[in-house]
Amino acid sequence: MPKRIKLMADYNYYPLWDLDDVGDIEPSELPLSPQTVARLLQWQKTYDGIMNWDDPATANFAGEAERVAFEREGISLWQQLQSELGDGYEVYYFSQSQGKVLSNADELLEMASL
Repeated sequence: MPKRIKLMADYNYYPLWDLDDVGDIEPSELPLSPQTVARLLQWQKTYDGIMNWDDPATANFAGEAERVAFEREGISLWQQLQSELGDGYEVYYFSQSQGKVLSNADELLEMASL
């Protein structure tokens, strides 16, 4: 049975989550290239950067272009994870824009044309 993981940004956590166990997964624990690990950490850093700890309810991207760029990078990372992890993993993606978990490549690729 493949290991199921979800790519999802959350404040102050790694962006990979174990769907069959509780908690986030440190990217370096997976068979990923250093470049992919660096991209994941940068993507998470971008998300952490939108948080306003003095007023968390106002956390948001500076504008639509930044939100779209973040979503595109998430979709690109999802594709990279699928490629690098192979058949031993099922990788899902939580879309910030749609507010739901996506697993269908067609849904994700359609979003990539944002």
